[in-house]
Amino acid sequence: MSKLHVAYDDIYLDWQLGNGDGSHPTNPIRAKLAVELLENLEPVMVKPSASESDRDLLNHVHSGEYISKVLDQGHCGEWHPDQPHLGAVALEMAAGTIRMYEKILSGEAQVAFNPQGAKHHAQYDRSSGFCVFNDMALVAKLFMAAGLKPMYIDWDVHHGDGVENILRAYPNLVTASIHQGGIFPGTGLKNEPENGVYNWALSSGDGDVEFLDAMQEIELLADEIQPDVILLATGADAHHSDPLGNLKFDYPGYRAAAKIVGDIANKHAKGRVLIGGAGGYQPLTHTPQVWAQVVAQVYSTVGSAVTV
Repeated sequence: MSKLHVAYDDIYLDWQLGNGDGSHPTNPIRAKLAVELLENLEPVMVKPSASESDRDLLNHVHSGEYISKVLDQGHCGEWHPDQPHLGAVALEMAAGTIRMYEKILSGEAQVAFNPQGAKHHAQYDRSSGFCVFNDMALVAKLFMAAGLKPMYIDWDVHHGDGVENILRAYPNLVTASIHQGGIFPGTGLKNEPENGVYNWALSSGDGDVEFLDAMQEIELLADEIQPDVILLATGADAHHSDPLGNLKFDYPGYRAAAKIVGDIANKHAKGRVLIGGAGGYQPLTHTPQVWAQVVAQVYSTVGSAVTV
């Protein structure tokens, strides 16, 4: 079993939105705490170490004008006034996912995790929903360029609209999003099989039963498409106590869903899973716990597979 790889650097803690005092619901302490909860698995820690080549890769999923505004001017809809240092942190977070892609592609890792990854609302030419650079759409394209077929799975109280929009031009690449219908961003209410788009818009109050029903359908979908690598956005904001939505997922549901992801990876993708944190707005409690438990369950499931 290959070691778990985790992208992390304390520069992630500089991702302070709002008034910058840690009160914003995206408080990045959640990333640090999630990593600490995984220490018993003895992960290989990898610094994002963003470079000019990482910036260049962003052109696969964002317009040059938008990239320049964020990185050169510090201008972005997620903060005001302009703050170039936040643009630099956004690039570091995307670079963390790029590093995890590299570790999986090289065969050094099967399961890789970036707690500040899966910025799934970021669009081609704008930010959205606290997301600036769409790291998951980017590595999906990179995996395809390397000859692999990714499958993107997203569970979060909010629809993974940015990933879906950027990747819908590639019908052989499936995006599957489980989310609460009728709330931000107001999309994800239908399927478009011809574009590789699948959505499960759950109703307010739905919990683990509905979550796992959707995951079982995703497992059947994976059997049809037979992906070579799984990309997972493991949002924690569908947890029953999260303040931003009204889904009622709980730890048993998250772990069971994570096991299904591991099973899919073992069956079709040689155990390869790249995981990003996505949403979650209880940064001191449930968010890092959900992230860590999902990562640990996927890693355990992949590691327990019998190979012949």
